Amino acid sequence: MTPETRIRAGFALTLALFAALAFFALKSGRAVYETGPAMEVRAADGAVVFVWDKPVEAPMAYRFREAFKAARSSAGRIVILLNSPGGALTEGRSVIEEIDRMKRTHHVETRVAAGSTCASMCAPIFLAGEERVAAPDARFMFHEPTSVDYFTEEKADKPAFEQRMDAERFFERYFERSPMDAAWREKLRQAWKGQDVWKTGAELVAEGSNVVTRLDGS
Repeated sequence: MTPETRIRAGFALTLALFAALAFFALKSGRAVYETGPAMEVRAADGAVVFVWDKPVEAPMAYRFREAFKAARSSAGRIVILLNSPGGALTEGRSVIEEIDRMKRTHHVETRVAAGSTCASMCAPIFLAGEERVAAPDARFMFHEPTSVDYFTEEKADKPAFEQRMDAERFFERYFERSPMDAAWREKLRQAWKGQDVWKTGAELVAEGSNVVTRLDGS
């Protein structure tokens, strides 16, 4: 085999590999929407309630979009009940975009019930609600974003300066542009560096964070 033939063969093999990966990704993506976790939807107190008690991952945004299409004419208020450890930033961003679309025509309330948790990427989703209700013992966790390897799903190490840049971009996008109280936000900016910051619903209200606008039952 001549050098030119080897180059052509290697190029063809590379193209075939990329085509196979693209097909696998497309097939896997479709399967997520067909077989991925469902979302409970119910009616309560004149509102339509979306219940998401799973990680923030596909097909969460798709489930929100389809549920809203089906329920938009039955009520003017949407309640999103969250209990999630967080998850994928890209999926969380898509979920927030769906909530923003809902808010164009409906009042959207986010909730975290007693004994439930809203951690990591769940917190920006919670902040997207126009009214944000939590039980006094509901637990919230804020931390800097982490990078995950697509194939191994393990935490990917990045240089320190890249991690700082990622954290600043995340903070600006989801917290500086949120209804979070400005003074409390700056305290969070200092507190979350390299660690998880846990707060209860009662603590968030007592500290004037404006993360939670009302305690459940108050």
